[in-house]
Amino acid sequence: MHKGSLHQLLNSDNQVQLNITNDLIEQYSLEKWAAKFNLMTAGYRDQLDPLDLASPDVAFNAVTVAILGEAKARVFKQKAKSGETLHVHVGGETRPHTQAFIKVLARVYAAHQFTVHLRANPETTPIWYSSFGVFYRDYQSGDNLTASHSQFFKGGWKPIDSLGKQLVEEEDAIIREVQDIVRSNAAIQLASWDANPLILSDFDVTRAYVEYQKSVVPQTTIDQIIDVGKKGFRCSACTVGGSMKQTTEQIFRQMSISTGEDGLIQYYFDEEDSEYHKIGQIDGENYGVDPTKKQIYRNIGAQEKLLTNSADVVFIWDPDGDRFNMVTTANSDKADFYRDQGLEVETFPDSDRCIVYFTPNQIFLILTSSRIENLLQTGQLNQHDWFMASSVTTSRSLDELAKAHNIPIVHVKVGFKYWGNFAHWLENRTTAENHVPFEKMALNETVSIGENPRLILMCEESGGAVFGGTSLVKNFDGTKSLVGMREKDGFQFGFLSLALAAKLYEKKQSFADYYCELIDRYSIQNRFFHRHDERLYDERLTGKERDAAIASAEAKKQRIMDFFKHLAKEYENGVSAETIQDVLNRHIAVPDAKLPVPNRLCLIGESVLEGTYLEFETFWVVVRASGTDALLRYYIEGDDQETIKHYQQLIVGMNIS
Repeated sequence: MHKGSLHQLLNSDNQVQLNITNDLIEQYSLEKWAAKFNLMTAGYRDQLDPLDLASPDVAFNAVTVAILGEAKARVFKQKAKSGETLHVHVGGETRPHTQAFIKVLARVYAAHQFTVHLRANPETTPIWYSSFGVFYRDYQSGDNLTASHSQFFKGGWKPIDSLGKQLVEEEDAIIREVQDIVRSNAAIQLASWDANPLILSDFDVTRAYVEYQKSVVPQTTIDQIIDVGKKGFRCSACTVGGSMKQTTEQIFRQMSISTGEDGLIQYYFDEEDSEYHKIGQIDGENYGVDPTKKQIYRNIGAQEKLLTNSADVVFIWDPDGDRFNMVTTANSDKADFYRDQGLEVETFPDSDRCIVYFTPNQIFLILTSSRIENLLQTGQLNQHDWFMASSVTTSRSLDELAKAHNIPIVHVKVGFKYWGNFAHWLENRTTAENHVPFEKMALNETVSIGENPRLILMCEESGGAVFGGTSLVKNFDGTKSLVGMREKDGFQFGFLSLALAAKLYEKKQSFADYYCELIDRYSIQNRFFHRHDERLYDERLTGKERDAAIASAEAKKQRIMDFFKHLAKEYENGVSAETIQDVLNRHIAVPDAKLPVPNRLCLIGESVLEGTYLEFETFWVVVRASGTDALLRYYIEGDDQETIKHYQQLIVGMNIS
């Protein structure tokens, strides 16, 4: 099909048919695309063309989006009961062509007689809002078009199940349908758009979401936030041109928390922008808009806002609102002390204050400790069987805190869908099943959770978290209950940070001092954490050059992941730790440098993406492949900054051929 004809077809608001002809398959390389199609850690992501929604030169385009919608529609129709009306929500953030892709999906679903629920005001939808809404409204599924923090030239599709989790059960069936659509030269129907009774702009769950949050942050705490606002407290929120401003402003206003130029919450970089105001584009490199990256949090103007007293704290949300970070100030006289505790500090010659940049791991520790303190004060800690959960790559400082309060903690694989799998087991287990099955965890540990579970938090070191409340989360008619939501909720993460900021403002205590107080109180050893991202290829490449780069990257990734996977298997089969040490050290590239004897090795999963966990006496390491970007990731944490940097460099630089 000629590109102009395809654009004309897609732009028509009448009912049309997209024929997957041999010419279209060849033009869009659909046979190769379908063969490689997969749903990874965060759904499907690939390169898009910001200038052309139907470009055949990239994998994420209007044609492949239509195929995805058709495949998912077929799967859910096959699952449906006789006479069942199927409901689906479609939303997305602000990257190029998002609203056009939403329209394509809505028309495909409507052609299959799904009732489609879109958002009207605003049009954009953070991923956590989609997740909560699909669960709350009891729809069979949803879609959110997002590539989260990735560069603007990447597109993404995250399909959601009825509980608000990235769907897993239907994953293989969708992949098979994608391949069948291409193989069979299918015809995809796109229903008419104008005045279609099956396409509704009625997706609004803000009031219900506010009530849900009050089970986590009580009204008394909200009142304290409002009160410090009247005393002059200000929070600047950087939304990097993503979807968070309009949605969170509605929520804050329903809570009577003021926003705007004179409000408690003051937004900036808040106008929705498909290129994210070029944040993260530095010296010809595009780092994306991950708020946990130094290239982002040091380059959004937070320093000026804090040092000129325009703000007391700066929040940063990524485009779809699943990641959060914050920047604060503290006493500059204590800068070296803060650094010794593992905090990142920037000082200024003419200021008595320094800037303190927190990592999500450090914020998790702060918020979790604060929540435990509140539960103890209200007597609620003993009223339920509270537990914590974290991804296998998250700081073990949380384990130390959990141990101090005798609270069980579960480690799950990287990817929030694995938290969802665990939570689903927990909510549906029999009363006799207190021990968590090994297959639900990442490290083959023995963990028991009581009969009346409540979640303190589930978190990932990358900046995503969800917090549970004293009550279970219920859908609109109370027929479903969850111990915690299934998607990373950056608003909730930020809201709890706002609550603690208000409390510390009243006490005239900085976040840095509160953090260091916790380190001392609990004798936290795991406070120096570092993640090294090794880029495998330039994701801006196209055509044959991209194909060659991907092939080389895949070979390197497979080689390195197989090396560590083999060692873990050997250890499981009884090979001694000393022998494992010897194998590791034979591959060290630095002369005379050595790794110590490991305490244990553990295979995190069978997939090449999931990686290997190595535990040593004073530090731990995870080596895994990213499920969202072309990266190998090396995580390390221990009790000494220089030691972990040294050992991480040795591991990253190993000669593995």
